[in-house]
Amino acid sequence: MNFILWIVFGILLMLIELATGTFYLLAIGSAFIYPTIASYNGETTNIQIAALGSGILIHVLIVFILKKLRTSNRDSDIPTDVGQTVEVIEWLDEGTARVMYRGKEWPADKAEIEMPDADHGIIKVVQYGRLIITTE
Repeated sequence: MNFILWIVFGILLMLIELATGTFYLLAIGSAFIYPTIASYNGETTNIQIAALGSGILIHVLIVFILKKLRTSNRDSDIPTDVGQTVEVIEWLDEGTARVMYRGKEWPADKAEIEMPDADHGIIKVVQYGRLIITTE
């Protein structure tokens, strides 16, 4: 009957995971399947605890690796706009313009007001959906 307790503890941890959202408690809760299987097969309590410990270690390691891969992929998906050339459609006033970049119109500001107006610019920084460009 110990296997029912293992299942209950595992399900409780999975339900608590709904409040945290870190996926670690889900991994730990799902690792409770190993001592459940060991208990069902009549293994001793020490074997059940060893199965739980190794299952938790493996599951948490998998979650850690997946989170690490997810964050590294997210950083590589961001386009590197700095250094790209834009075409100036129109200068609106001193220092601001509408530019064409990646097939869309973008608002742009000069990096320095003293720079001359030009037909093309180079992206220096992207701030809050505005391009900061140099025209030299």
